[in-house]
Amino acid sequence: MQIDISAPWLIAFVLVLARALAWLLVVAPFSSAAIPRMATVGIAAGLAMLVAPQLERGPLPTDTAGLLGALVLQIATGLALGFVVQLLLSTASAAGSMLDQVGGLTIPPSLDPLTLSQTSLLGQFYEQIVVLLLFATNGYMILIDGFVRSFSGPGFSLQSAGTVGTTVVTDLGTFFTSALEMAGPIMVVLFAAQIVLGLLSKAAPQANVWLLGFPLQVFLVLVLVAITMSLVPAYVTELVTRAVGDGARMFGGL
Repeated sequence: MQIDISAPWLIAFVLVLARALAWLLVVAPFSSAAIPRMATVGIAAGLAMLVAPQLERGPLPTDTAGLLGALVLQIATGLALGFVVQLLLSTASAAGSMLDQVGGLTIPPSLDPLTLSQTSLLGQFYEQIVVLLLFATNGYMILIDGFVRSFSGPGFSLQSAGTVGTTVVTDLGTFFTSALEMAGPIMVVLFAAQIVLGLLSKAAPQANVWLLGFPLQVFLVLVLVAITMSLVPAYVTELVTRAVGDGARMFGGL
């Protein structure tokens, strides 16, 4: 493939590269310190080469001040797009953290290989499942397609600031609602188990029923997570579709 490295193409390449880097540095797993920065820059450069011919045909800044302003707007657009995607994809990890709190799995510390920080066991498990599903089902191709289509709109501007704020607030509500939907049924079962143990302790006070509480909770959590794991792909698909749609609404992508 022959690339015409003209001045407009180079300006378009730099602008797309700025948005792509800002987007990738927010979206997992590329936001992780475990991913080499050179790999992230290489992926951003590949996206820039893909989109630069499209942006080259539009109006481009011709002076230094305009170029710096356009770079700032591209970075802001990439950060907003990445934040929405990362917020929605973190729903499963938040649901796992909720289950850790009520299931008694927060005692042993664990190191998340994606973020290189200590995290809850089930939160880390759900996060890795989401990343695996994104690559196994080509979900990241949908996200990349949404990123490319974001250049069909004007990008971040004063007119779109209100839409961006409204979308972020709405997605925060979706984040908490979806996390509760994923963890809620298991939490209800664990609460019912605590009630049953309380009734048993009243019926047979001589038996130390509460000694069974912790192992029973852990057992129920593991079994119920295994049973409900088949529902996670549908949630991931819905969240990816929601993230792409929100990006299109924020910046006018087609």
